[in-house]
Amino acid sequence: MIVTIISWGYIFVLSLILGYVMLKLLSGIIPMPSIETFGITGIVVTGLVSMTVYAEYFSIFYKVGGLCHGIMIIAAIISFVIYRKEIVSIFKKILNSDNKTKIIILSVISVIASFYASRGQFHTDTGIYHAQAIRLIEEYGCLKGLGNFQLHFAYNSSYLALCALFTLSFILPEALHTMTGFFMVLFTSYAILGLIKSRGHGWKGSDMARVSIIMYSVTVLSGLQSPATDYGTLYMTMYIFSAWIIHAEEKKDKSEDLAVYGYLSILAIFSVSMKLSASAIVLLAIVPLALLIKQKKYHMIGTYVLVGFLSFLPFLIRNVIISGYLIYPVTAIDLFNVVWKIPAEYVKVDSDQITAWGRALYDITKLDLPLSEWLPIWWEGQQVYGKFLILSQAVAMGLVTFIFLRRVDRKHRIRNDMLMFYITLFAGVALWFLTAPFIRYGLVYLFLFPMCALGDYFGEMFHRWQIRLITIVVAGVVLFGTWTVNYIGDDIEFIQNYAFDGYVFWPIPFENAETDICEMDGAIVYNSTDEEVNSYYYYPNTCYHDMMNRTELIGDTIKEGFKPKDFTDGD
Repeated sequence: MIVTIISWGYIFVLSLILGYVMLKLLSGIIPMPSIETFGITGIVVTGLVSMTVYAEYFSIFYKVGGLCHGIMIIAAIISFVIYRKEIVSIFKKILNSDNKTKIIILSVISVIASFYASRGQFHTDTGIYHAQAIRLIEEYGCLKGLGNFQLHFAYNSSYLALCALFTLSFILPEALHTMTGFFMVLFTSYAILGLIKSRGHGWKGSDMARVSIIMYSVTVLSGLQSPATDYGTLYMTMYIFSAWIIHAEEKKDKSEDLAVYGYLSILAIFSVSMKLSASAIVLLAIVPLALLIKQKKYHMIGTYVLVGFLSFLPFLIRNVIISGYLIYPVTAIDLFNVVWKIPAEYVKVDSDQITAWGRALYDITKLDLPLSEWLPIWWEGQQVYGKFLILSQAVAMGLVTFIFLRRVDRKHRIRNDMLMFYITLFAGVALWFLTAPFIRYGLVYLFLFPMCALGDYFGEMFHRWQIRLITIVVAGVVLFGTWTVNYIGDDIEFIQNYAFDGYVFWPIPFENAETDICEMDGAIVYNSTDEEVNSYYYYPNTCYHDMMNRTELIGDTIKEGFKPKDFTDGD
């Protein structure tokens, strides 16, 4: 727990310094929100995104280890020296004695999060590929054709590059896995402190967006020890949506609309590089585009596009290097004829499995079933608390429709920022359902859509905030009570199971597994005997022997990468 909290402090300081500098640099080419508007969280998020993009670019040319981290530290020191007055002023504001309540809340959240992030059972996918993928980024950077060795390694995520940047395995005796916990502390604090600050605002959609973040934290508490791509992505996208609706409802000056929505749109584009399931969020970019056209600032459109593209570009490059495809597992976009490209038939099976598991079919031969046949199977496969969450989407659709019809009837102008907010949330729910409707993939949309709709609806119906709060609580208990109680129960059970496991000072190490030494074209590779634990400690390591057997080296060494075997010669 202690080392975990120390690592969070270290990440926070670096994020704040580099985030502030990046905001200053970007303000020279595009309108940027003021520090007062974006707050400490906005600065830190900017730093996290900057470090992630840096680690991604670095990984294309070299491993993300001591050299990569050292250059970043030097950049942070130089930045601090240049902007020391402003940065010291921000730190003083954070530690101001008037902020005792905030410090207490932050301390409580940090202690709770450090307990969960320091022990427990790792997420299944962390055993299968997250931990090993992080190790490979640390040792090799970006390996050609790595997805051939194990298809899961082709699930490229910028979040894993960020995690690799902060394992500190090049200097510590055990690799750290504290980034998910840091995200939880950062965004939960943002939500709770925001609720306290907005008490006079009156429990509308923006407050319910904050509550959604807290609900998500309750949901994932027992998984904070895992560097799972779902967790980091959902926290980031929930923050973007929350910052969007908060500005839309609470803004005092419209002059910052372009700065706020433009920058949040850049973050939205970046968030897709964390996990493709977040892709619907890019629709938010329509608002700043419309503002630029309305204000006749056509010359700035290209600048915004360029900044967003540069934040997303390393993800695309890494995709091509790892799998041979621009977007994996999408074979429809097939632009590169490289020797290490994963065979299309393997990609199709992998893509079909994601969809089949999402629909609770667990058999890719059933994917041709019409909606009328697979929908009942999928529905029956959901837990009761999941069914309530799904039904809440229909409630949300009804409430949002009523809200906008009411405003049209009263001849109120329908604001584009709020309209696009709800269109994007609905698109996210629809995309989730049509692609891979596995509950945890779509939680950002499944939480925010009904929660914000409840806040806006009762905000429209009742002027007294006390009545709004009571009605929201009642509706929330009906729709989300079973979900929340279920995960609070899991969190309590976690305490009962792991409270006396130790790990007070050092967090639990990554899982190990019984591993066989194998030879591939004269090079040593490893194969775990457990198909759900891919050891962090041996590399390159796979837990799927059949995938390894259909792969060979491009050259004589691992660093040259992998390619699919050619079976046409009858071998």
